[in-house]
Amino acid sequence: MFFKALCHWATPLRRTLFTRAALLTSLAALSAHGAFAADSSPNAADYDGKAIDRIAPRFVLSAQRPLWPNAQINYYYNPQDQPAGISTADMEGLLRSAARKWENVCNVRFNYLGTTAVRPNLAATFETTDRVNVVGWELLTGSQAQFSGYVSWWYQNQGNAMIDADMFLNISGGAQFARNKPGLGALLTHEMGHMLAISHSNVQQSVMFAEPYNDFTYQATLRGDDAAACTTMYGPSAKIDANRIFNWTEQTFTQFLSPVGSTSQDLEGYHYRFYPSTNSYIAERNGVLYYLPVGGSVITLGTVTQFMPSASGAGF
Repeated sequence: MFFKALCHWATPLRRTLFTRAALLTSLAALSAHGAFAADSSPNAADYDGKAIDRIAPRFVLSAQRPLWPNAQINYYYNPQDQPAGISTADMEGLLRSAARKWENVCNVRFNYLGTTAVRPNLAATFETTDRVNVVGWELLTGSQAQFSGYVSWWYQNQGNAMIDADMFLNISGGAQFARNKPGLGALLTHEMGHMLAISHSNVQQSVMFAEPYNDFTYQATLRGDDAAACTTMYGPSAKIDANRIFNWTEQTFTQFLSPVGSTSQDLEGYHYRFYPSTNSYIAERNGVLYYLPVGGSVITLGTVTQFMPSASGAGF
């Protein structure tokens, strides 16, 4: 249990086979030779082949910059036409996890209000929208048939206040998502970005990129451009830097932190993520980063300030 792990963190560190020096050496080696080595420079090519500055935000927002009042999105889930192999409990857990990823980096709150019989309405107009935010399943047709998910949102011109956002999950992909629930969670993460009124990014190294879409394993973790879009609208979360580092480490050092896409929690002053496949934790407290490996003692990695350049330079 993590509570026990926290108790361990308060005790003097014991010598283990997996020492801090060994871990830092591994992190350095992986940083140089791992999956993101090709992206370590400030510039990368976008899908048009043009050089882009990956540090600067290149996300796309509506010209009017609509915002949810009080930075809160109240939403429901409609289980009608839910595919076989996916339960309502599955969906509720995946929705909360996807929402938490955005909350980890910016000062916004998704409030899940439970299930509803109200269906998401793809044919709504501004005059007919019901102002009830619903996630549900529909058979997308026509120009939307190619999408696994789709979001329609509405806002008032006066005050630029968001009033409605419905998410449609394509029934045609139900069997695939029943076999790949983490993939469904990654799709929800992307679509919740649209519920925030964030359009597709032109930064390939982002969850909101769509030319073409990144795969679901990639979309499980928000990137720096995604965080920049959300913080431009709602301001940063209290733990944005720690979460950007967590996002970087879980995608780069998967032999230590797996599976990708874990969400952050808080307990007794620690901001942390648990990774069940590797039975390990990464955490931050008072600006210091910690790692707890399976069967080992807590390892102090360094400070948030020390690790932020690496996370930012890798696009997180």
